[in-house]
Amino acid sequence: MGKRRDEIIERAQNLPRVRDLAESRLLIQKGQGARLFDADNVGYIDFTGGEGSAIVGYANQYISDAVKKALSNGIPSGFHSPAEVDLAQNLQQFISWVGSWYFFRDEDEAFGRALGWARSQTGRSKFLVFGESRPRSAPVRVEDCVVIPGWDLQAVEAALGAGRSEIAGVIIDPIMSGRGVIPAPEGMPARIVQLCRDVGVLSILDERITGLRVGRGGAAELFGVTPDAAIFGGALGGGFQIGALGLANTVQEPESSIWGGRETPAHPAALRAADAVLSILKNDAVFERLEERCLQLVEGVTVLAERFSRPLRTNHLGSIFAVYASRDDVSDHAHAEASDAGTYQRLVSGLRKEGILMPQEARTPAFVSSAHGAKDIEETLGAFERVLLKLHQEDLP
Repeated sequence: MGKRRDEIIERAQNLPRVRDLAESRLLIQKGQGARLFDADNVGYIDFTGGEGSAIVGYANQYISDAVKKALSNGIPSGFHSPAEVDLAQNLQQFISWVGSWYFFRDEDEAFGRALGWARSQTGRSKFLVFGESRPRSAPVRVEDCVVIPGWDLQAVEAALGAGRSEIAGVIIDPIMSGRGVIPAPEGMPARIVQLCRDVGVLSILDERITGLRVGRGGAAELFGVTPDAAIFGGALGGGFQIGALGLANTVQEPESSIWGGRETPAHPAALRAADAVLSILKNDAVFERLEERCLQLVEGVTVLAERFSRPLRTNHLGSIFAVYASRDDVSDHAHAEASDAGTYQRLVSGLRKEGILMPQEARTPAFVSSAHGAKDIEETLGAFERVLLKLHQEDLP
């Protein structure tokens, strides 16, 4: 361990979480481009991506300049600002199906507002979800979720038929991000949205991970769907906390009373950061580079896994990917759960020693940013090769 890190841990007597995680987590002091640097200034090529928010890398100059300008104006949080108008207009160029935008301090608040809107519109309380007991970080109780284990249209039809009187909406996370990356089959989201319309249930697209990361128009554009509502966060803020709720032109706007007088507007700095992200993503070459780098990485990992006969599978969509310690393809909740978390953690622990950061927990999405260059991917694949060789040798009889 580094000297400065050890000193910080020693001083963290009243920070139990920092002490408890000291052995398995890094203390990160700064980020630059595709790299994070720990307390002792050791650099790592990063694929945790700030849980998807660092789509243009860390310390991007456009974002930094926009945030500095917003902060220099001295606008406190808790007030609406003209920056909301600018962001809404720019978002409309990316996501044209949205008729009304609502911005909040973070993506989880936006999610909660979407659930409240759906309940107020339908008078029902439950939600159909895919792949897990409840959506990642969502403010909804487990008992209010009807779970579909995989991308099974017949199961959706049956659930909507049986629970039509109770289900307010179907929450569609297009990659089941709570289990890594399990993309919906082509055409599936559109059929689910149509089923919702047929039975009078609202469709809510969870774009907190996929928004802007699978294309300029998010998963809605990629899969050719127009949901009733969508929640955005993650990449939209470029590293700054923000949540956005978009309602389709075809649905009724919520009564102001459903916000309950407790609405927390997005901070002006986060709004300006989001605006800067959109200005960067207007360039088609950025998306082409994101997908090219992600494909380069996952194809390279697949080849290496085959060379060393390691049970690894990779799933990806856009600039999002996940690595599973599994011999079988991972296409649903059951396959994801069956993947070997212990083997995965051996892998990421070895990669960390090689200067590569992957998500610590198994079945978690990883991310490529526009700051990752071809050499970063080559260096990463070199680290994978060394670690897989070591694991292979350790596991020989």
